[in-house]
Amino acid sequence: MIYNKFIYLLVFMVAFGLPVYSSQKASVEYNERRIDYSVIDRQQVLTEADSFFDKYEETNESKYLTTAMAKYYILTRINPTDLYSTVQLAKTYDINKNDRQAKKYFNVAMDINKNDAYFNYNFAEYYYARKDYKRALKYYEKAYKNGYSENFDTNLKIATIYEKFADLEKAKYYYEKTNSIKKTQRIDKKINNIKKLNYEKSEYYGTSKK
Repeated sequence: MIYNKFIYLLVFMVAFGLPVYSSQKASVEYNERRIDYSVIDRQQVLTEADSFFDKYEETNESKYLTTAMAKYYILTRINPTDLYSTVQLAKTYDINKNDRQAKKYFNVAMDINKNDAYFNYNFAEYYYARKDYKRALKYYEKAYKNGYSENFDTNLKIATIYEKFADLEKAKYYYEKTNSIKKTQRIDKKINNIKKLNYEKSEYYGTSKK
């Protein structure tokens, strides 16, 4: 079957961030043009993609990530407005340290639905991993506003960034919100430490008001 032969070529191309349409890879271009994506079982490919992604997270073996990446790419070809698969493809590139391709597909996802909570949370994660906390906060807060207000990780990341920015009042608010979702000793300690500070005399307080 053409699809089965094509997947092996595509795995290589996608894994290394190479353009699928390339003069150096005419066979890949030719094979892709012969694929009728409309006849591919989307649900089956999605199930396989998620399964390989889960296996990667369990084992940290790159072969699973590479296969998941190729299958998410196929899903974006089946349906270019498939937000979930586009975000997942961006995530696989992010994990693979391919910043350019990760950013490309996050921007594609933004064009599909810039308000989607799942997209915004994962784009925030992209910036957080690169210590670009200002942009990370922007997207975490969009995720919060659009459906992730009760999400533990979203609240924790927002609290952590506000603490880094020395806005301890907001950090305390989001740490308390995080604790209300799932109470932990570590967050309890964070909250108690912030409460012990004298805001008016605190260097943090002064910094946050500038």
